[in-house]
Amino acid sequence: MSPKERLVNQTLRQSADRVPTIGGWIMGAANLASLANTGIDEFLADPYRGTLEAHWHLGVDGMVSPVVPTSADQIRTGLVEEAVFEGIEPEALLEAAAKVPDEREILSGFDRDVETARFRNYFGRAFRDWGAIEPMPNFWELGGHFPLYTQYGYTAFLSACALYPEAVGRIWWGRSIASRERAKILVDLYREYELIPTLFCGEDLCSMQGPLCSVEFLRAQYFPTVRLIIEPLVNAGVRLIHHCDGDVRPIVPDILGLGFRGFQGFQYECGVSIRELRSLKTVFGEAPLIWAGMSVSRTLPFGSEDDVRAEIDGFYRDTDGGHGLYLFTSNVSGVDVPPRNLVAGYSYAQTLKVD
Repeated sequence: MSPKERLVNQTLRQSADRVPTIGGWIMGAANLASLANTGIDEFLADPYRGTLEAHWHLGVDGMVSPVVPTSADQIRTGLVEEAVFEGIEPEALLEAAAKVPDEREILSGFDRDVETARFRNYFGRAFRDWGAIEPMPNFWELGGHFPLYTQYGYTAFLSACALYPEAVGRIWWGRSIASRERAKILVDLYREYELIPTLFCGEDLCSMQGPLCSVEFLRAQYFPTVRLIIEPLVNAGVRLIHHCDGDVRPIVPDILGLGFRGFQGFQYECGVSIRELRSLKTVFGEAPLIWAGMSVSRTLPFGSEDDVRAEIDGFYRDTDGGHGLYLFTSNVSGVDVPPRNLVAGYSYAQTLKVD
């Protein structure tokens, strides 16, 4: 099977020859250079090309928007430092909510041509540069706008959730109106480009202790805005995969109820179990798809190659022989991960037939 045939068939629960593999979340210029069989200086001369070469050597079928380190000492992405937001009070969100325009004004300012061009540029580059690797659409803004902490900091954001819940919901709603329009554009592009019928999205809602906000608050203020965004995609048959760091167990039924078809990003140390998730049903009556992450906090950095293979054997058993299973990392693998463990994991998964 070609990578596209394998990914499409697994997504649509049709016959696939083996477990598909997904790449894109590997951090560390030195690691990627090693995977690409090149030197660090050569990698840094063209990090994007080097990142692609690393994934070609791994033989992945598909790839989300890849992490491309641009310096030898870059160790992570997406860091939110609370000190940066010192002095921001929860009332800042109250003030922002008061300035959210009505739906007509939001839509009048939405430039469909500009947004369409942004998507086309992304897919055009992927189809031009990635060779046999299929793009796995990954647009975070289409899975909800939860992490206002990146704009206001955790203290102000979480305080506002408690003090001004309707105001926080209003901010989410305003941003979701525009994202719903983006979702409609993407539905058209799925058909035009014959994309893999899946979308990877969903923001970090949980810590190791559970949801960052009360489930009741999320149900009242947040989840309705997610439904607003994703409804066009769900109705078009796109399978949405929800990223789920932390202990997501209290909100798994809500995520499935919105129309998501699968999960990625498991922190097994929280008690999250792939077998338990697979025992549930989506609103379409199917077991969830599983983008099973090799653990970036335990197995990949600290385990042996045999440990990595044993972890993948667990994924395989928990999906009853690879049904609905894709091999991925649980999050962005760190610079402390030996490249040999990534090679072992991806190469082993590519030997596993879907029973």
